Amino acid sequence: MSGQTVPVRLFLTVRPARTVLAVAVLLGALTAWFGLIETPIPTAVEEGKATIPLWRMLTMGVAIMPVLALHSPLASLELVATRRLRSMQRLYLAGLGIGSAVIFLGICTWVMQPEMVGVIARSWIAWFGLALAAGATMGWRLAWTLPSLVAIVLSYWGYTGNQQYRWWEFSARPHDDLPSLILSATLLAMGLIVYAATPWRRRRWRRWRP
Repeated sequence: MSGQTVPVRLFLTVRPARTVLAVAVLLGALTAWFGLIETPIPTAVEEGKATIPLWRMLTMGVAIMPVLALHSPLASLELVATRRLRSMQRLYLAGLGIGSAVIFLGICTWVMQPEMVGVIARSWIAWFGLALAAGATMGWRLAWTLPSLVAIVLSYWGYTGNQQYRWWEFSARPHDDLPSLILSATLLAMGLIVYAATPWRRRRWRRWRP
C-alpha cells in the first residue's frame, strides 16, 4: 500500500460517506412518495392557514448531510490541519455534496414537474451554503443550526397570505424568481468564503492589509 493511499483511506474511514449517500437515496424516495403532502405551520399571518410541502424540509436535510459528514472522531487531532488534509476535505465535500444532490434531484425528477425540481435545486444551494457557514464557524457537528434557524424564519415570516411569499423566501418562490436565485447564490458564496477563511488564511489576510 503506497504512502499516499494510507492517509486517504484513513480520512474516508472515519467519515460516513456511504451513509450520507444512502440517506440521500432515502430522502429522495420519501420525497417521491410523500414530498407533495402539505402540512400546516404557524405563521405571522393571522388570516388563513399556511401549509408547506414536505419536500422543503427534506431538501434541507439532503443539503446539510454532506457538511455534517465532515466531522470525524479525530476532529481534535485535525485542528492543526495540513494542506493535504484541507485538500482531501475539499474533495470530499465537493464529491459528497454533488453526489447527494444529483441522487436526490434525480429521484425527484421522476415524480415532480421541472419547475418544482428547479425550486428544489435552488433551495439546496442556499441550505448547503448556510450549513457550510455554520459548520466552519461552530464546528461540523453544528452545521444544522443556521439552516434550522433560517427555516423557522422563512416559514413564520416568509408567508404573506393567499399562497404568496416574500422575495427572500427562496424555498417557496417560483423557479424563475431572480431575487431568490441571487439570494441562494449569495448564501452559497458566503458559505464558501467562510469555509475558505481558515485561521492561518485570516492571519495572512490581516498581514496583507495596509
